[in-house]
Amino acid sequence: MIRTFLLFVVIFTLGCNKDDDNPNPSNPNVIPYQEGLTTNYITINNITRKYLVYRPTGMTTVNAVVTVLHGGGGLGIGVSEIGAHPLSVFRTIADNEKFLVIYPEGSLDIQGNPGWNDCRSDDISGSQGDDITFLKQLNSKLISELNINSNKMFLTGTSNGALMTYSYAFQFPETIKAIAVSSGNLPEFPESGLCTNGSNLPLPILITHGTSDPAMPANGGCVADIGGNCNRGKVISQTATLNYWLQRNGLQNINPTISTFNVNTTDAGNVEKRIYSGAKPLVYFILNNAGHAVPSKTVYTNSSPASGVQNRDIEYAEEVWNFFKGLQ
Repeated sequence: MIRTFLLFVVIFTLGCNKDDDNPNPSNPNVIPYQEGLTTNYITINNITRKYLVYRPTGMTTVNAVVTVLHGGGGLGIGVSEIGAHPLSVFRTIADNEKFLVIYPEGSLDIQGNPGWNDCRSDDISGSQGDDITFLKQLNSKLISELNINSNKMFLTGTSNGALMTYSYAFQFPETIKAIAVSSGNLPEFPESGLCTNGSNLPLPILITHGTSDPAMPANGGCVADIGGNCNRGKVISQTATLNYWLQRNGLQNINPTISTFNVNTTDAGNVEKRIYSGAKPLVYFILNNAGHAVPSKTVYTNSSPASGVQNRDIEYAEEVWNFFKGLQ
């Protein structure tokens, strides 16, 4: 009788463990962000920085974290608004695939618009904030609080956000699994230090670029040179950018698998997709006659002399996620 009573006490005590009522923050099943889109802040060198987190309904385990960098001089984290920008489609895909989407906001440029201080040394009108430290510490914060490792961290961006993605890949490639960029060439005159002599660690990458992009010219030159002063700096050509990544990933002697398609015959032209297979693969989309806008089947971007015509044959977010997912 005494033994039975003692056994009951032990079982009761174990069953009333306080950790059951108050989960340990390090528990991998605890996600410290509410479902839906939430606004969050992190302080970097006494400066408060903003980032949005989208957690799909019913998501209980973190399979991946996709950080999405907006372009420069525009909407900032407004690209997360469903239907307003092709980058918002990551949220729609996350609803089905159950991954976290992060939308950080860049520092302000000289006109007061959010952008990114990437590796261009000659971008005199762009943002001057310490964006690389912001993104690095945000990445570290997410890894720590979600109890995951760098193999679940992915980074993508468009335009100025594409160049910032490259900048991150030069400086902290070991902290992410892969990258993807839309409408971004490497800088012709990179800043000194890691932007010039940074890491050569191979990194899987997906690239899309329009052949008639007036803001990020395929043949290289001035970025968004609307005023004719080249005050946003210069970039190298898309071919030279591609060749850099092929060499960095050890794919320079690989013959790509090539396919062409033209889903929407009313846009600027068709698409050529090249897949360079290897341990660190590269996928390259040539958007023939397309301009600067992120390609999308579902979110239309108006044409203009400054941006050209949007390609509507591929869904950028969908292609990026399929690429990232295939690496896991």
